[in-house]
Amino acid sequence: MQFMIIRKADAATEAGLPPSPRAIEDMARFNAECAEAGRLGLALGLRQSAYGVRLRMWPDGEAITDGPFTETKELVAGFTIIEADSKEAAIAQLRCWPLSDLDAAGEVTLELRETGCPGGCAEVAPGMRGNDDGPGRYVILLRSDAASERDTVPPRHKLDALDVFNAAQAQAGVLLAGDGLKSSARGARVQLAGCASTVLDGPFAEAKELIAGFWMIRADSMDDAIAWARSLPYPTGPEVEVEIREVMTMAELMPQLSPGQLREDAGLRAEQLDAALRAQLAARA
Repeated sequence: MQFMIIRKADAATEAGLPPSPRAIEDMARFNAECAEAGRLGLALGLRQSAYGVRLRMWPDGEAITDGPFTETKELVAGFTIIEADSKEAAIAQLRCWPLSDLDAAGEVTLELRETGCPGGCAEVAPGMRGNDDGPGRYVILLRSDAASERDTVPPRHKLDALDVFNAAQAQAGVLLAGDGLKSSARGARVQLAGCASTVLDGPFAEAKELIAGFWMIRADSMDDAIAWARSLPYPTGPEVEVEIREVMTMAELMPQLSPGQLREDAGLRAEQLDAALRAQLAARA
């Protein structure tokens, strides 16, 4: 099974404060251990919401809201995709989250969500070639609604249209990764504070702030990312809301490393993502 670990934002991440060197080293070690076990799919940090936008679309119009956004505890600071044999096994991995990540705010909330589209979206083939760690990467986060929180299966023709679109965009090297998320009823939240951890099973009440899926793309600017998001044939609707966030580069997250170390780390992460996507494609073939 595949799960997304959503690292929720806090005052420190929304202020743009960089992680401590110890937190960076510990997180790199956590990811490396997952990768060595063949359980790491993708790990991303997101620039604070002040650099993001929300795009709400309906049949006769749209509205764009610039960040920052006020509901800090429900914002996403980053996410990691892992493989686990069960929800319980994934929660056990969350309990091993580096405690040094708590240094700035004193606590961290991690949301665990099972990946996959209700109705079964086709796997996105790896569209990335070479270094995935350069500038110009954006994440489009699809907001949940009442239907997605019920795991409602979209009409087949909508899923087929999305599959065709995703495949073409991946082939063109624009779409780097993407997946749906199942309802929060299948998920959990782990609150880390000090040496203690608290687990709360879903569902969660704030449906409009939850995420139902994501796409990671290459784009030259936020305007280009917004244009791409407009073109998506969303399987949900008729009203759709997405949050578009800029991906932070490893150079920004690990400024103390030498250029050579950064290139080595970026190359490793590119190989991990490509291998994980290919493994998922083979498993679902």
